[in-house]
Amino acid sequence: SLATNVAVVGSVVLNQRAQGRPDVPVGATLKPIAGTLANGSATSVSFGGSKPVVLYVFSPTCSWCERNLASISSLAERAGNRYRFVGISLPSSGKGHSPSFAFPVVLTSGAVPFRATPQTLVLDSGGRVVKSWMGAYIGNTKAEIEQYFSLELPNLE
Repeated sequence: SLATNVAVVGSVVLNQRAQGRPDVPVGATLKPIAGTLANGSATSVSFGGSKPVVLYVFSPTCSWCERNLASISSLAERAGNRYRFVGISLPSSGKGHSPSFAFPVVLTSGAVPFRATPQTLVLDSGGRVVKSWMGAYIGNTKAEIEQYFSLELPNLE
């Protein structure tokens, strides 16, 4: 029945998220992401250029995203000479505030391939995902990010 199929699919999606599987797997290629900047001007995030792109996907109502703020800010500050950082703010229905970052943040309103937050992805100049992490920068995720970028991040509060 339809209800059984929906329940099974929902269960699979929840299990994937619980296991930390990213919405966009390594090896997938992202198309440019359209949205607006905080000042209201239209923009599109493309992935060409001399530096790989780090996408930080968050939601203004996500408590883990807020707790991760110091870590992603530190990462961008310390690795910004080697990577171009871009924030992707997913639409939210609740009351949240969009944090201030030292890198551009694109507010999305249309279809994007992301659902869970926070997510951090590294893309090559062709838009191919070469590395991704789900969740806040704690435990193994923090250790993997520190190793990948060769730096130490602050501990979450």
